[in-house]
Amino acid sequence: MILIWKDKKEKAEILQSRVPVTYAVDFEVPDDVKEGYITTDGKNLTYRIRLSAFEKIKKTSKYDIEKKKTDLKGVLHISEVKKANIPLSRFEIDSKGKAFSGFAITEEAKLDPEMKAVQKTVMDSSARKIIDDYSPRVKIPYELAAKLAKLKEDLPKKEFDSLMEKVQKELDKRFIDPYEAVGIIAAQSIGEPGTQMTMRTFHFAGVREMNVTLGLPRLIEIVDARRTPSTPSMEIHLKTKFAKSQQSVMNIIKKLENTTINDVADIITDTAELSVTVRPVPARMKERLVDFSDIEAALGKATQMSVVKDEEKNELTVKPQQETFKRLYQIQEQLKTMSIKGVPGIKRAIGRIDEKSGEWLIFTQGSNLRGVLDIEEIDAYNTTTNDITEIAEILGIEAARNAIFKESLNTLQEQGLEVDMRHLMLVADMMTFTGSVRAVGRQGISGRKSSVLARAAFEITTKHLLRAGLMGEIDTLTGVAENIIVGQPVTLGTGSVNLVYKGVTRKE
Repeated sequence: MILIWKDKKEKAEILQSRVPVTYAVDFEVPDDVKEGYITTDGKNLTYRIRLSAFEKIKKTSKYDIEKKKTDLKGVLHISEVKKANIPLSRFEIDSKGKAFSGFAITEEAKLDPEMKAVQKTVMDSSARKIIDDYSPRVKIPYELAAKLAKLKEDLPKKEFDSLMEKVQKELDKRFIDPYEAVGIIAAQSIGEPGTQMTMRTFHFAGVREMNVTLGLPRLIEIVDARRTPSTPSMEIHLKTKFAKSQQSVMNIIKKLENTTINDVADIITDTAELSVTVRPVPARMKERLVDFSDIEAALGKATQMSVVKDEEKNELTVKPQQETFKRLYQIQEQLKTMSIKGVPGIKRAIGRIDEKSGEWLIFTQGSNLRGVLDIEEIDAYNTTTNDITEIAEILGIEAARNAIFKESLNTLQEQGLEVDMRHLMLVADMMTFTGSVRAVGRQGISGRKSSVLARAAFEITTKHLLRAGLMGEIDTLTGVAENIIVGQPVTLGTGSVNLVYKGVTRKE
């Protein structure tokens, strides 16, 4: 079980600076709770804590800091406070759609069967024993060790030892030789099937009305680290208690879809009167589940304009406070994109039943990961987006690395092309190992090589050579391209070994 409570940011910072610390609070905690989180905004868990003990408060109790002056019920003995960034939706807390403001004893949201299986495999003691006993040189993967652990129970020791020798030999075969040109092999393995896709995949395909870029255009987007994909989309999973109900899914879709005034009304500009008329279209309003009052409320939040309601014509007239043609045009453009409801960036959302799990999934046109994760009914564990830059900003660089690998693997598999996943892992690692997502081209990895000749051989030759001459750069000729240019063996494979002959003098 896990303790979660809302607190001021200043108090949390004080606790972090003074650990170990005793903290008097206005709630009680069961003895078996040893871990907790503090939220400062009611939506994200910003600090993680470790509890060494909890005691009920007495008149004689001593503590370092108190949460408030009155109604204190207990003292937390905090041994560790670290910063975190975890969405509150990851935990089973019913805050009725509002920001969390109290305290709760809860547990993490339930994992899906596949995640449970992986977690069980990793924690299985019999699998760990096989790894420790039979892999002195090569570490056996957890998934393989779990399968072998089941076989160990059925096979005699002699047969099992013979099986382990074969496993060891097969694992040895799959290891890369020292000084292997892994980059070149990965480039060939991805590039060759990539060119095969060219003739048949310059199109869009998707789920019902949802268009998703596939094939070579999508692969280019990924390796170029485009800031925004051409067709951003999300696959939204729901918590178990909402995923079976169609009505719940429809309600969540209403929350997600971002509806603007332009989606449900005609916007008519009158230059003679210097005004803009918003005329709602009933059919479009019904389709988007919007009332006239919703449009009125959205316009009411706008500044530097006056809104007049016409009851008879059932329309709204907007006039700028500063009566100029420029300001009138600005208001017209502002009204087109003014949001009435929903998550900004989510243009469209549809529900579909997943064939494997039998649960509802929601697919969106447009992406806003932070906004979607704030919705209480969303399963934060499994919800994904195809916008890799957004994943890096919100979930971190490791999540972005996994997203690059997953997206590129899915793109190739959708075309029926098989590429060893380790080549794609290498590309994902190279794009993210500096802590930010970098493109493979001249704006990223290739354009920032340490070798002057390698950069010049790639693109914009004269610029690189001129800059290197002005800056006095030195090329140590350790890579592939630069050694080929100067006509000497590359430092890979046998070329990476230097043989030195040392003569031996005979004694007379």
